[in-house]
Order: sequence, then structure tokens, then C-alpha cells
Amino acid sequence: MNAVDLAHRATAAPLLRLLAHGFATAYHRLPEAVWRAPYAFRLTVPPAPRRTGTAPRTGWVAAANWHVAAAVAPRDDGMLRCASLQHPAETAELPLTGPAGRAPDWAARPYAALRALAAAGTGRGGTDLQVDVTLPDAVGLSVAEPLECAAALAVASLHADGGGCPPNRAQLARLLTTAVPGDDALRRAVLFARTGRLLAPDGSQPRLRAPDGGPEPSLLLVTARRSAGDPAATATGLATAVHDALRAGAWSASWPGRRPGRSVLLLMPPDRRAAVRAAVADACRRCELPVPRFLRIAVADAARRED
Repeated sequence: MNAVDLAHRATAAPLLRLLAHGFATAYHRLPEAVWRAPYAFRLTVPPAPRRTGTAPRTGWVAAANWHVAAAVAPRDDGMLRCASLQHPAETAELPLTGPAGRAPDWAARPYAALRALAAAGTGRGGTDLQVDVTLPDAVGLSVAEPLECAAALAVASLHADGGGCPPNRAQLARLLTTAVPGDDALRRAVLFARTGRLLAPDGSQPRLRAPDGGPEPSLLLVTARRSAGDPAATATGLATAVHDALRAGAWSASWPGRRPGRSVLLLMPPDRRAAVRAAVADACRRCELPVPRFLRIAVADAARRED
């Protein structure tokens, strides 16, 4: 196996350089595999005009152009030593076999994923793990599925580098579904997404297209900031903002996760993006809410190795 010195590679993405530097600082050695995995989201796609009267297509998922990353190196004592750049005071050493240890909240899902891998015969020797995420939780995109997939794929790749036969992505998806309950659709997007394409419930991967046949649509994630007063005011303000966004030209609005939250994903023609942003900001001001967070989203590729 070869050490990976991304920290000093000028062509590496800043996220990966920071992660590699953090790994070397925490563990006094270089990682041997670095993976990044995309955040995933759900999307409601409106029908084309000629299908007026049909219901929007739901249950579609895709990967975003924002990522989490995991760096790993093998151990030989059966332990997982884990750290996060976002939680520097919450490190842990946890057994991968036998009775489970108590993981920090941020590490609970990756730990469960790696214990499942160890039970299946992959990575039982132990792992040093360092992770990094690019978006705060307040944005509303789930970090759980990309983080557990990045960690599992990184450890599996170490096993393959050593001549082992780790589970492929389809097997890994089934393993995680059983061992780490979560949003299986989002996990599927993290593992199997393709740039510019959606994953439909039937397994097909159609390209994201404008319902009117125009240019590729724009996606804008809107996250409401909490009202200082009645919490219901935040929900009311977000609903008003969505109503005004649709009037300003957005085609659809959908929750990016499995349940409603403070974030909504708007699909729109590219030339209506400025108008939609202005309508959303104005609606929040009228409802006496702070201007929300706006995050542009592109439909990206699945998890991949970066070293």
C-alpha cells in the first residue's frame, strides 16, 4: 500500500488537502486512501407541458456537487480510531468486533457501517479514519449517507489494495441497508449517481431536462433562518416563499430529504434564477424573517477515490 500525500499536491482540491493535512496531524502518518462522496437529495420533477394533468414525478434522487471526504489508513489491533475536522474535541477509539463502543454523535453512522464491514470480513484489522464535510447541518442536506458511504468505500479500497475481495457497490448498498438504517434512496444516489442524471425509483437514470424542452434547469436550495419569535413563523415564511418562487417562474419545489424541514429545493429555468431569488428574499422580509441561505446545486457524479 502507498501513502497518499494530498496535503502537498498543488492540483488537489482544497477540501482534500485540508483533510490529508488533518489526518497527518492527528495520526502522525499519511492516509493510504482518500474518498469523497456527494451529498444527495430528493427532487420532484414536473411533467412536460404535453402531459398536463399528470402528477409530478416523485421519488427521484440525485447527487449534489458538494461533498464529504474520508481519509483512512489500516491498523492491526482491531480498533477504529476516528476524528473529524468539524469536531476536533470528539475523537474516539472504538472496537470493530465484539461489544460496540460509544461513538460520538458525528461518528455513530460511520462506526456502524465499518462494524458491518468488519463483520463481513472487510477491515477487521482496524482503521484510522479522518473525515471532513463541506456544508453545515443547517443547510438541510443529510450528511449521514455520504459520510457512511465515504468511510465504507475507503476501508473497502484498503482491503482491495491488500489483495482482498471487498463487497462491490451493490453489495455494499445492501450491507448498509441492513446494518445502518437510513434513507436508502439517498444512499443509492451517493453510490450510483451520474453527472447530469437523476435516479428514478425503477432504477433508470434519465437526464435532468427542462419540462419545456429548454436549457438544462437550475437548482437552488433555499434554507430558512429561524425566526426569533414563534417557530411556526419560520414554516409560514418558507411556505410563502415557495408560493412566490413558483409565481416567479420556478417549476417545482420539493423537500431535499425524506421529511419536511427548513430547506426546500427549487427547480427553475436558468434565466429565472435571479427573479426567483428576489421573490424568495422579498417573501421572507414580508414575513419578518431573515433573508434565507441560497445554495446553487448541480447534479453530480457518485462517490469516488481521490488519491
